[in-house]
Amino acid sequence: MLSIEGVRKSFNGREILHGIDLSLGKEKMASVMGKSGSGKSTLLAIMAGLLRPDDGKVLYGDFDIGTADEDTLAEFRLKTIGFIFQDFKLIPSLTVHDNILLGIYPRKDVDEAEKQRRIQALAEEVGLCDRLKEQVNNLSGGEKQRVAIARSLVNQPAVVLADEPTGNLDSKTADGIMALFQRLHQKHETSFLIVTHDQDIAAKTEHIYRIQDGELMS
Repeated sequence: MLSIEGVRKSFNGREILHGIDLSLGKEKMASVMGKSGSGKSTLLAIMAGLLRPDDGKVLYGDFDIGTADEDTLAEFRLKTIGFIFQDFKLIPSLTVHDNILLGIYPRKDVDEAEKQRRIQALAEEVGLCDRLKEQVNNLSGGEKQRVAIARSLVNQPAVVLADEPTGNLDSKTADGIMALFQRLHQKHETSFLIVTHDQDIAAKTEHIYRIQDGELMS
């Protein structure tokens, strides 16, 4: 489903990624491990279409996101890729419901009733159905990450990319989030790629890639 071929990326004359190759099969859960500065977050941003590679291809099936124009890429990203951040990227003053809604709000091809059905269903799946009217700034860190997870799945994406999704959580809460990932991965048949520096988190995925100094090892 997701295939990266010979991807290179430089900043200020310094090459961060040195010809990366990676394949994430349909309905798989994998992780990318690496120390801070190893290039893993840059790689994830390129996979998400948030950065363009200097060289190489990023393919979702036959669609190369590296060559798509901005409008086409934005629509593709909205419908196909879910993204989860370490710092949640939620709007604290909005409710749980409205933060999840933001993920699907731009869709013109999904009617309002279906949007509400998906929000309710995902809130139940992540254990927040009784908190939909609660402002996000009243939630714990683990609850905020559950909101972010629901938002990432509301468009029924083929792939969810998660950048250090447990980095701000204690070990017990992190274990709960990974268990939730595994349940959602199996139920929705969605591929997950999780960037982490934590061996215990990576061990809960089906395959571990390791990145060091911009080079990837499987």
